[in-house]
Amino acid sequence: MPKLTTPKTTTLRPRYLPRLLALYALLALLAACGDAGDGAATGAAGTLDGPDVILNAVTEEVFTVGSFAGDAWDTFGSVRSVHFDAQANLHIFDSQADHIVVVGPDGSLVRTVGGPGEGPGEFDGVTTAIVGRDGSYIVMGFSHIDLLQHDGGFVRRITLDPMTTGMVIANMALPDGRLVAGAIMRFGDDDEEATGGRPIHIFPLDGTEPEVLYTAWRLPEEDEDGTSVSGSAETGMRVAWSAGRAFEPFLSYDLLTNGRLALIDSIGYRVKLIGLDGSVTGTIERPIAPLAVDDAIMEAARERYRESMAGDNSSRITSRIQIEREGVEGLTFADEVPVLRRLKVDWEDRIWVQRRGPTGDDDGPTDIVTPDGDYIGTLPPDGLRTPDAFGPGGVLAYIERDEMDVPTVRVVRLVALEPEG
Repeated sequence: MPKLTTPKTTTLRPRYLPRLLALYALLALLAACGDAGDGAATGAAGTLDGPDVILNAVTEEVFTVGSFAGDAWDTFGSVRSVHFDAQANLHIFDSQADHIVVVGPDGSLVRTVGGPGEGPGEFDGVTTAIVGRDGSYIVMGFSHIDLLQHDGGFVRRITLDPMTTGMVIANMALPDGRLVAGAIMRFGDDDEEATGGRPIHIFPLDGTEPEVLYTAWRLPEEDEDGTSVSGSAETGMRVAWSAGRAFEPFLSYDLLTNGRLALIDSIGYRVKLIGLDGSVTGTIERPIAPLAVDDAIMEAARERYRESMAGDNSSRITSRIQIEREGVEGLTFADEVPVLRRLKVDWEDRIWVQRRGPTGDDDGPTDIVTPDGDYIGTLPPDGLRTPDAFGPGGVLAYIERDEMDVPTVRVVRLVALEPEG
């Protein structure tokens, strides 16, 4: 069985740097619909090898925060992420305001955490805020990681050196506090080696060396890639980002409460369960085939790429990173559209697995399954969406914009999942 290792693979090649710095979000990856032609499931209804059992989600509105001219605390600039703690408090990271707003279960302000500055407990170049179930924080920046108590009190700082420790890209932590990192970027390493895949690292916060937990699969590399990186973490970085290849199998993972990862990295329908020792402890599969990429699917992908470029009001990811993107003429294509787009684990350890749509877009249905492989059912494309955050008692949080394009966060409660009919 694969074990945790410490090879020379904790350095990220520049080819993949911009995708990770942008948190894998600039290039829209695409999806296959539930009715997948000859590969559609034909077994018993209500099982993984059977047809979809459509679910109706019964929900109730809880509250919405965010306004153009309301109280100062809920006038958001840029909502980067949301998390719930075990008390159903909602933690909203506003990267423009450089703070976290904590909202109680009734929608009222509890406190704000952080604020602009370079001192202990202040936010300077923060990219990610990880919130524990106890409400404590791991605040990620380019040059340091700050650990904060639930009330925002400063605990300690871990300094990151791009030449030694590297810069860490992570948005989740194991129950013992170690980070699960999609990349650790070190500069100036002339001896870096190809990984043969996409490594997922475990990054301890006690100064010990990071380890590779699992290396996810990827398609063979293309012959050329126009991505380049210049500058430094101190002076600012400029990334010239190639258009890349559409329909790359998406790497998406989330944590179960026992520390295992639920992960997708394949072209087909396959969810892997990764143990704390890096072994694959189980798989969840459905006989749904990927779509072949044809001219219509390619043109739909080109149009989405054009729209994504037009929607970029600024070429900056942060004040320290500037992105320049290649035109649509540089876009290349894989042969097949992978079945799955992403997954997310809810508070009850159910896995929400989003499938791709009929043109490769992200508008496919969502299966809900358990780690034991029990199939609960499927939410239709026009049904309840996978939220940006799950919480206790069925609460779900969605980062949205209102009719005036004002950032808001809407909280609903999932009351029941009822089979249609």
